[in-house]
Amino acid sequence: MLIGGISLIMFVVCIQIRKSDDIPKKDNATESTLHTACYTHPEIPQMMTDPQQRASYYVKHYWDDYSLADAAFIHSKDTEQLFSDFIDALQYVALEESSTALKRMMSHMEEDSTAYSRFCFLSEKYLYDPNSPMRSEEYFISILEQMVDSKRLDEYEKIRLADRLAQAHKNRPGMKAKDFSYVTLKGKDGRMSGINADYTLLFFYEPDCSNCRKHEQILAELPAFVEMQEKGILRVLAVYPDDNEEEWLLKSAHMPHGWIVGWNKQGDIRSKTLYEIRATPTMYLLDKQKKVILKDASLEQTIQYLSVVYPQPTK
Repeated sequence: MLIGGISLIMFVVCIQIRKSDDIPKKDNATESTLHTACYTHPEIPQMMTDPQQRASYYVKHYWDDYSLADAAFIHSKDTEQLFSDFIDALQYVALEESSTALKRMMSHMEEDSTAYSRFCFLSEKYLYDPNSPMRSEEYFISILEQMVDSKRLDEYEKIRLADRLAQAHKNRPGMKAKDFSYVTLKGKDGRMSGINADYTLLFFYEPDCSNCRKHEQILAELPAFVEMQEKGILRVLAVYPDDNEEEWLLKSAHMPHGWIVGWNKQGDIRSKTLYEIRATPTMYLLDKQKKVILKDASLEQTIQYLSVVYPQPTK
């Protein structure tokens, strides 16, 4: 299966890009200049038969034949597809190897300012954007580490990147989640660390967030999810992290039954950036010791994980 997955994306891309608008015309010439940019995927040595070795070789040499000579090719959809395929191929190698491969990619692109700018953009689009299906903090950390050390970026740009990197290192899976206080709709004070359950789902939301409503409805209608709450195995702490108390009180009274609905009145979730909330809802799944299992998880990831630890009998 691994070999097949790698083989499917081994092809040759040859792009012919006609450029006429950027080239000064001489003697009223009408012909345009034709630029050809070619890229060939790495050819894995036939003697290499072990699937893991083949995958490692493939991602290590993926960008060896990528030309930096044609700006149009760098900005083309073909380059974007190459980037997407590369990220997809990283799933077949160990995390350490993927980190090395990502940094090698960025170091290669650093040789040209246009290419480096383009790949910084693609990295953020695919690995950091909250709406990207390929979003991966693990991979983006490697990109950020290379960018912070890059000679292509000025110190002002690096301040923002260093802050983003620091946020990425907070609340990592396996780490104890940052604690915070909250007040409930009935005025009762509580702390996240005080919740007693095998699993705690942190659900950071906005009262008028339509996407939050969709997530709430789906979770509230999952029999296994509801059953876990009823048995005390899972508690959901829905937290409003901003400062509009009136809006929170007005719109948060209709949350799903059994959820703890709280407001971070102290405001330290935002002011101290205890959690990076780039879009709502943002979800974290914690274990009994309040260690992070899933960070900034999608609805699908959350449901899949809980279905494994609490499987339902097959009818």
